Amino acid sequence: MRRGAAMTAAIAGRNLMLVRRMPSVFIPSMVMPLFILIATAGAFAGVSALPALDGVSYLAFTVPMAALMGGAFAGTNSGITLARDIETGFVDRLIASPAPRLSIIAGPLIAALARSVFTTTLILTAGAIGGSTPPSVLAAAVLYLMAALFCVAGGCWAIGVALRAGTVQAAPLMTVVIFISIFSSVMYAPREAMDGWLRAIADRNPVTYLLEAARDAHLDNVTWDGFWPGVVAGALLIVVLGAWAMTGLRRLAR
Repeated sequence: MRRGAAMTAAIAGRNLMLVRRMPSVFIPSMVMPLFILIATAGAFAGVSALPALDGVSYLAFTVPMAALMGGAFAGTNSGITLARDIETGFVDRLIASPAPRLSIIAGPLIAALARSVFTTTLILTAGAIGGSTPPSVLAAAVLYLMAALFCVAGGCWAIGVALRAGTVQAAPLMTVVIFISIFSSVMYAPREAMDGWLRAIADRNPVTYLLEAARDAHLDNVTWDGFWPGVVAGALLIVVLGAWAMTGLRRLAR
């Protein structure tokens, strides 16, 4: 266990070190949520007139979505980094070492969580500068938690793809699934303002419940009815996508 913990910490530290050595890989994952926050807050400001929003600023409505997107991209970067390590043969050396193979997945995920915390803080700061009321300590904790859950889920998805593809050229597949999952949720409007097939898809999208839990905390008060669906949805995503990553690791290590 000590060897596994030490290896996991070393891999996580190495991934975080790459933020300084290879900024071109990580900067876009921080810039994109900020871009989405600024673009949507301006382009869709009129949505705040909907009765479902009850006059809430659309910037405040968008902040949780940008935070979750930043968390997911932080997780996706862990898969891109792992794919690069597979190409260079670094992962082969890890597999041949006596360290537990689980650290190959756990290390990048811990690094992704650290980047997720930074990105969420950046989004909250940008929202406050734009005029959004900063959340309470409890509400901020819920927002960080939802972003972290989506970060781990997105990381497991990307790592599973990397372990199967073995090349960084699979990065577009990792990213496009994250985009689809967010855009098919309640990204732009609350469920009460949606109908037809858009509402049907959003109702069945686990990201909807993560995003609604974060929004409820950010816009109103933290309630159990708004909180637990997000936790359950995030946990289910992590279990399913974690199994996806683990089976990919077993295939690679054969």
